[in-house]
Amino acid sequence: MSKSEIKKLLDEDASLKDGCNLCNESKFTSGYDTGYGIIVYKNGTLKNGWFATLSPKTGGDPEHDFTVQLMPCLHLTHFSQIAPHKGMMENYGVAFSRICMAISAVLMQEEGLKAGTEEKKLSMPLATYGKSTTWKKKKEHLHLKIFPFRGNIGQPYTVDSSFGKKEIFMDSKKTEFVKMAPVKKKKLSRARLGYLAKRLISLLER
Repeated sequence: MSKSEIKKLLDEDASLKDGCNLCNESKFTSGYDTGYGIIVYKNGTLKNGWFATLSPKTGGDPEHDFTVQLMPCLHLTHFSQIAPHKGMMENYGVAFSRICMAISAVLMQEEGLKAGTEEKKLSMPLATYGKSTTWKKKKEHLHLKIFPFRGNIGQPYTVDSSFGKKEIFMDSKKTEFVKMAPVKKKKLSRARLGYLAKRLISLLER
């Protein structure tokens, strides 16, 4: 890839897009209900900042799990586009670490209460999912999902060493495969969605 091609890759789409719902959401502040998720965090500016929304659905247990989606305010489509924007890398690090801290705090408190003591110390494994769109295909707004790594949504994936230990089966065409439990998104109740949004905003605004 030539220098001009690399520059084009880094520069393209680096602006707010009128037809993108995530670009539109980036203009609002914490507590705003987008009609799908609720904004729980925002830092930086529209040129170098990040914002996060609490999703109304989860691939885990809707009574105990939840997902937070982290996105750049700018319409970036590749992870490599983060670096050229001054302050964006730093703001990403702050946003990601603070969101993980807040999610862990909520989960640890809930698990402690369930066990009968709010002081109970627990390990809270979190996972992330994110993707860059390919250069010549759909230019989707870059986003990362952060969620508790447990239940069906906590199954080992191809990059995990434990994935290679799964039992291997073979179908009628002699193609090998492994079994995975289906992950189906479920809605959080309005009460839980509202509670979680307020709790996360409170923790993230400290």
